[in-house]
Amino acid sequence: MSTEVPGRGQVARPPHPQAAILPGASVRPTAKTRPLVPVRLEESTGQHSPTDPYVRRFWVAAIGSEAIAELLRLVRAAEKGEGVRLPRRLPTLLRFHLARAESSGLIVFSRVPAVPRELRWRFPPSLAADHTRWVGLAANGESAHEHEGYSLADRKRNRNACVGLSPQDE
Repeated sequence: MSTEVPGRGQVARPPHPQAAILPGASVRPTAKTRPLVPVRLEESTGQHSPTDPYVRRFWVAAIGSEAIAELLRLVRAAEKGEGVRLPRRLPTLLRFHLARAESSGLIVFSRVPAVPRELRWRFPPSLAADHTRWVGLAANGESAHEHEGYSLADRKRNRNACVGLSPQDE
C-alpha cells in the first residue's frame, strides 16, 4: 500500500472528474456515486407482503438487516415510480429471488416467499420454532403475527405461575 503526497508532478491515482477535492489531492477511482436504476413492481405469488412482520423477523435473520432494508427501499421506490441508487446488497436479493435484474432496470415483487429451507439453518432454535409455528398458522389461513401477542402473554403467565406470582403481583 502506498501513500500519495500531492506535488512533484506525480499523481498515483487521478481524481474523479466529478469529485469536489482540494487542488493536488486525488480520489480513489472506486469512490464514485452509484448509478440510479429504475425499479418496477411486479405481481407475484409469494406468501407475505414486504412490510409483513414475517419478512422483518425471519428474512432479516436469514440474509441480514441491510439487505431487507434495501428490499423495502426498492419496493417503496417502485410503488412511487422512482429510481434508486444501485443497492449494495443487490447480489443477495438476486440470489434469493427477492428481486430480478433486467436490461430496463430492477424488478421487485409485491409478495415475498417464505424463507427457503437452505437458509433456515441460520436461525437459532427459538427462532426456528417460531418460524415453524408461523408457517403452520399461515397454512391454516390465520395471520400469524396477530397470534404473537397472545403467545407472549401466555408465556408471561406461564413464567409467573412457575415462580409463584399471581396476576395481582405482576
